[in-house]
Amino acid sequence: MTYRKFPLAVFFLIFATATAHGAEAAASTEKPSLLASWFNQQTATGDWGSLRNKLEDRGITISSNYTTDIGGNPFGGQKQTAEYSGFYDLATAFDFEKIASLKGLALTVSNYAASGRNLSAEIGNFFGAQEIYSPGNYYFGEMDLSLALLNDKVIVETGRLFAGDVFATSELWQYYVNGGINNNLNSIPANIFFPSFDITAWAVRVTCQPSENWHFIAAMYNADTRVEKPVNHGARFSFKMDNGYLAIGQAVYKHHQSREEKGLPGSVTFGGYYQSSKFQDFASSAGGVQHGNCGFYSIFDQMIYKGDWPEFKGPRYLRSGASAAERIKQPYHPQTAISADRPKGLSFWAAAYLAPQERINTQIYQLTSGLVYQGLPPNRNRDVTAFCIIMGKFSDKLDDHGIETVLEFNHRFQLNQWFYITPDIQYIIKPNGRKGSHNAMVLGMEASVNF
Repeated sequence: MTYRKFPLAVFFLIFATATAHGAEAAASTEKPSLLASWFNQQTATGDWGSLRNKLEDRGITISSNYTTDIGGNPFGGQKQTAEYSGFYDLATAFDFEKIASLKGLALTVSNYAASGRNLSAEIGNFFGAQEIYSPGNYYFGEMDLSLALLNDKVIVETGRLFAGDVFATSELWQYYVNGGINNNLNSIPANIFFPSFDITAWAVRVTCQPSENWHFIAAMYNADTRVEKPVNHGARFSFKMDNGYLAIGQAVYKHHQSREEKGLPGSVTFGGYYQSSKFQDFASSAGGVQHGNCGFYSIFDQMIYKGDWPEFKGPRYLRSGASAAERIKQPYHPQTAISADRPKGLSFWAAAYLAPQERINTQIYQLTSGLVYQGLPPNRNRDVTAFCIIMGKFSDKLDDHGIETVLEFNHRFQLNQWFYITPDIQYIIKPNGRKGSHNAMVLGMEASVNF
């Protein structure tokens, strides 16, 4: 563990919490103090003396985020310890419609820096207890050139792209700390090359949004797994097809997503993939391989109780009902401290993933579901209370592996527009699916700041 960084991170959290309460008290006076004014900004660094706003007006958007997870297992697992992990990202978006009158053309570029150690490596479980842990240090992220066509109904992207930013993900999963569902169904990257979070790949992606309700995405990625090696820092730019390709598609139907609609928001997602690479055959004693691998997933969410819809002061592209074209041309952050633009109330969600080829897949299915309540206690409109259960079934071809199950409960204190703290508790049943493993408890905290 990076023990020298652990007390610094704890000090940061204590200081930030104290600052938040002080700012709220100051904001209640007739004349807001300097501290209260800072606390009520959209980001921790403000508008840089109006320079940030001027750049955005000219088509250049710069933003960054730092997220840290601190946690430990007081009992269970292979051994008891505490670990820190941190993830900083810096992204810039260029809107060439504003810069050079090139309608619909945009470019986003991002960079990442990871630190800390993996708590799950000490526990010995499969689903990472720290969603933001990443091996290595610096990563070159996405380089996404996009073109919006047909009145923004079709968007074509090419360059170094993620898959995890749009595929097998849900907006509600941002509230969890466990990596099993944040940001994606985590059994997928255990089975195939699935560029997400800190790793990108050469790709072409097409998004079609014919209406506010329907959203279709299809993409093709170069499945060169060498880009995953930390020593390459995400910057292996060679284009080799010797490891095949990943083809993936997804359809999403959403309803009652805007403030004007009185119904309960919800959505349904269906997706599937095929990777043409060679895969090790677990059941072959001679080190055999199979060609090709496929999988399918579905995600469902539905609000079952709806309260008031709080005012949203975040960026326009993150507002409920924003088009895919608006979001794609803005900086992408794997983590953000901005809460979703949703009404207060209770939502239920569930997801399922199936990888039917047991001989080559580490996990053959993942089932998960949960509840998210925004607005508890009543005077905390942006706070979110979340519970989930995650279950992953290992291939029967792997000896002494069965099912790993994770229960998580947490509460996000959304202290302002650019900062939150989430105390978190997880209970891991049969770590790594092993029958003789000791169930583990994880106590931790996540904090995130938008700069």
